[in-house]
Amino acid sequence: MAPYAEILSFVQHLAPTWRTPQQASLAQLVAALLDRPSLCLTNLARGLPRADQPLHGRLKRLTRWLDNPRLDELAFVARFLALSYRFGADVPDQPATRPLLPILLDTTYFQPFAALIASVPCGARALPVAFTTYHRHTLHACFPPTASWPGFAGAAAPPAAAEAKPFRSQNQIEMRLITLVFHLLSPALRGVLVADRGFARADLFAWLRSQRWAFVIRIDGDTWVYPDPAGPGQPAKKALAVAPGERRWVVGGAYQQTERVPVNLLAVWDEGQEEPWYLATTVERADWTETLYRWRMRIEGGNRDEKTGVLLREGGDAHALTNLLHLHRVLLGLVVAHWLCALTGLQAYRDLTNEARDAGALAQAPPMSDRLELLDEGPATAPPPMPHRWKAPLPGWMRRFAVRGPVSYVRAGLEVLRTPALGSIVRRLVHWLGIYLWTRTPHWRPHQLRYRLGHWWLDSP
Repeated sequence: MAPYAEILSFVQHLAPTWRTPQQASLAQLVAALLDRPSLCLTNLARGLPRADQPLHGRLKRLTRWLDNPRLDELAFVARFLALSYRFGADVPDQPATRPLLPILLDTTYFQPFAALIASVPCGARALPVAFTTYHRHTLHACFPPTASWPGFAGAAAPPAAAEAKPFRSQNQIEMRLITLVFHLLSPALRGVLVADRGFARADLFAWLRSQRWAFVIRIDGDTWVYPDPAGPGQPAKKALAVAPGERRWVVGGAYQQTERVPVNLLAVWDEGQEEPWYLATTVERADWTETLYRWRMRIEGGNRDEKTGVLLREGGDAHALTNLLHLHRVLLGLVVAHWLCALTGLQAYRDLTNEARDAGALAQAPPMSDRLELLDEGPATAPPPMPHRWKAPLPGWMRRFAVRGPVSYVRAGLEVLRTPALGSIVRRLVHWLGIYLWTRTPHWRPHQLRYRLGHWWLDSP
């Protein structure tokens, strides 16, 4: 079982404004998800602490937390974004001012619900930074009230807890999540929305342009485009016709026959690819546009980690949940577990790549201090993506986890969490996280500082 004390410290760093019982309940849910990879509340209740308590009591305690109306969920979004600034993939040859940060948007289904997830690419995976859960038929979606968002909140602002509210269309749900992410994004970065054909709509393109938010979105080959806005239009597959191995870049085109939204257009057809990509974008360069859309595929790896084989093993639809808010809160715990596994795996890459530093040597390492120089001792940058059937020898520390070929850093982190002998790696990660997020925490009172130093930083003297 994953170490509960370290999970609690991890949650406390990410949500310092939460009350202690709220933090403990989320930490217990994360530990239960890692122990029993399922969305079924009964299974999760069996994985909660206090095995001496009747199952009915544990299930009731979990349900009370799922219904809690005072959870500051935006605290997680702000800190996930802060972590993405360090671990997100860097676009090659970026501008010196306002570097690009790709925001990958995709939908995954938990019938009859769906989760719309915004992620950032990190190595061969994508790490979620914000999400909403909605009912596919009634179109009720979970969002914190707009009045609780930073910058909108007044003296009597409501808690930033998600509420299930009706929306007129799925398009409005998508636009609300995009607004939330870009609102919380650092102004020092230029966010770029990256999405597949399911999001290719003229009204979305026009709205993003009106907000001055960049995007790279794939379009259908049958949709009309205009390489010259003043000239005739054609379907994209004719106007941007390319052969395998070719690329075509058009600056100053237009999208859609009636709206004619101004966009740049890129057609890419790789050798061995079944069909070309047709991309509409406001990004200025073709190489940036192609790179950003290639990274969109990494969200599929993140979805596989969350739904099958790593964090969940029963598939996304095997949840038996009928309450939208309950599923939303369980998915919040799943996202926290995803980040915990990812950062633990990257910390393992930092600590175990050198064969001389085995688990025994790390266990005898002196306690870490709170000096800012130790920011460099945190999780490593994500390893580069590897081919699916990779034949090269594995690092020695990974052989104990891998059966056939390498494992992702998310899976490596999960295995480290389940190995008591590697507990020092998790403690180092939690300590580093507290240092990294220190500037993003509120002002602490003296008793809070004493508690933090005594309980949160597990390596503190």
